[in-house]
This record gives sequence, C-alpha cells and structure tokens, in this order.
Amino acid sequence: MVIRLFTVNLIQFYKFEMNRVLIVAGERTTGERFQEALGQRGYQTAVVWNPMQMVEFCRQHTPDIIVMDLDLAEHGLWSSIQAVKGMGTLANIPLFGLSSTGHPQLLEKAKAAGFSAVYPTHEGTQSVLAALEGRMEEENGLEEEPEADVVSRDPSLNRLRGLTRDVINTTVRLKAHMAEYGADGPELFGYIESAGIAIRKKLNTVEDFSLHDKELRHDFRNMIGSVTGFAELILMEPGVSPAPAQGMTQLREWSKEFVNILDEQKAEATT
Repeated sequence: MVIRLFTVNLIQFYKFEMNRVLIVAGERTTGERFQEALGQRGYQTAVVWNPMQMVEFCRQHTPDIIVMDLDLAEHGLWSSIQAVKGMGTLANIPLFGLSSTGHPQLLEKAKAAGFSAVYPTHEGTQSVLAALEGRMEEENGLEEEPEADVVSRDPSLNRLRGLTRDVINTTVRLKAHMAEYGADGPELFGYIESAGIAIRKKLNTVEDFSLHDKELRHDFRNMIGSVTGFAELILMEPGVSPAPAQGMTQLREWSKEFVNILDEQKAEATT
C-alpha cells in the first residue's frame, strides 16, 4: 500500500511545475491526512516516510515546499535537512514542521535549521494549509499589485489591467473550494491561475496605445479564453456550491468584458 501510494503521487508530482509539496511523515495516518488535504486544495504531492527517503527524493526532483514531521528527529532529520539544503536549488526551500510535543529544544533546533513555522500535529491540517496558501500566493505573484504598477496613459490598457486584477484576486479566493471542482479540478483551476498571471505579466510589458496590433490582440484572446473555458468546465461539475459557482460566473463575465475591449480596439484599428 505504501509503495502504491508513493508511486501514484510521484507521477503527479513530476507532471506539474508549481505548487509541489513533499511530505515527510513518520506515520502513515499523518502522511495520508496531509496528502488528502493538500490534494483537495490543488497541490501536487509526494510522500516519503523517513529523512533518508527525503534526501533521495530531492536528488531527483525539486519540490517547492517541504512539510516535515519533526518526530523523526532521532532518525537523522537534521543532517538530512542539511543535505537537502546543500543541493543548490533547494538552499532556500521553505520548510514547515509538524510536532506532537512542541518541546522547546526541538523548536529551537527547527528555528536554527530554517523552518518557517512548526505546528502541533494534533491540530490537523488547517494551520499548515493557511501558511502554504500564503507562501504559494506570494511566490506565484497572486497578491494584488500596487496601483502604481498598473496605471498608464492608455485607458484601454488600464481597463484590461483592472479586469485582470479582479480575475486574479477572485481566483485566490476560489482556491479554497478546490475540493468541489471534481477529479480534474486542480488541473483545470491551475490553468485559470496560470492564465491570469500570464495576462498580467504581458499587460505590464505592453506599450501604450498598442492594442491595434492584430497579433497582440490574438495573444490576449487566447489567454483570456483559458479563463473562460476552464471556468465553464468547472461550473459543469455537480458538486460546485453557490459561492464558488458565483465566482466562476464572475470570471466568465470579466473575460467577456475583456474580449469586448479587444473588439473595440479592433474596430478602431480598421477605421
């Protein structure tokens, strides 16, 4: 059972490029509990069962975050952490700890090892999930940008940037309902997230009054189409409750308005 569980999630872990969490669990119940909770929020997970497996895993794959059971301290945990942090790309990887005791000496060692936080194992997954959400939103650039970064002399670009900011902020809130989006929900929702980020980055590089360019409008149509299309697929799932359904519907409306602005620019370009 342990081998099958590890293999299935390793395939998922290898496939996706973001939100990858490695769980180092001393007990099977802890590993499965956190794996299920993280999976429902759209994270791609892999589980290993001791510090040595963690080191071997990190030699072949690059997680974004490690959630680690500090009850494994007597099994070479600290030296294994040093080995992982010595792998170059993982030197600054965020570490989140779980502890059944909360012993001061253990917490002091965790702090010295670079852990972002340590949470009581018996309190469940919510505190850890909240911390991971904050970390990944920060890393993925999902936080709202300062107003100075999104204002220019071109009113059409400003309108598109405002709509994109609404899309991204709504996507952040909708992530909490990931478990309702069906078996393919995490992947579909990931496309919506990625599209919003890509649109924002591209908009911030576009020169004022350049939306008359046909190829540029075509690029934006394709990107906003991902938001519309995947939001519609998620809305077809029978388990989506009213709150996220309303959010997905709003994403569609903003996407439609986005396209209307592009159409206005097309009309101006042909007159």
